[in-house]
Amino acid sequence: MKLLLKEYDLGFLSAQCDGIEFHMFRSDDSLSYISCIACLCENASDIITHWRAIQGFVSVHYQPKGNLASWNLYLAYVTTQKLSLWQKYEIENNKFSARKVVLDGCSEMPTPDQLAVELEKQLLGSDLTLDSRVNEPREALLSLEEFVRGAPLDQKVESKEKRASMINNIIEFLNKDENQKS
Repeated sequence: MKLLLKEYDLGFLSAQCDGIEFHMFRSDDSLSYISCIACLCENASDIITHWRAIQGFVSVHYQPKGNLASWNLYLAYVTTQKLSLWQKYEIENNKFSARKVVLDGCSEMPTPDQLAVELEKQLLGSDLTLDSRVNEPREALLSLEEFVRGAPLDQKVESKEKRASMINNIIEFLNKDENQKS
């Protein structure tokens, strides 16, 4: 899946927030629809001032239909300045109308193409790689079946003692196995 820059009239946002540039990105996969409105501004103070208003305007003017719509919509706030850790936390953990991402401290304001690549990393995990050890043979995991098969399930004293003995056997086996690995 990729995020593609889409022509979309975001005039409802531009009219309310001077000095902030807006771009729309949408996934190219119709089965897993994701959209992201990127809000680019030089000054971090503009993000702090306008992020709540932006999410409100988006919820009124853009919000896709459906029960999980807010989980398919992202607002990405991008700035060359740094936000405080608390400000970033507050924005990213606010779940009203959309999920939010803050990309702060950029060396320069990204182009839409550069932003698409960075958003793919942030939202889709495109920079993640599979561990090369995934296909290596692994040691068989402990099967508890041999330790618990035939465990009595009633409340008799003898049954409780039998279950306690089974648990002790498992613990001893695990301790022995762990000591051999050390």
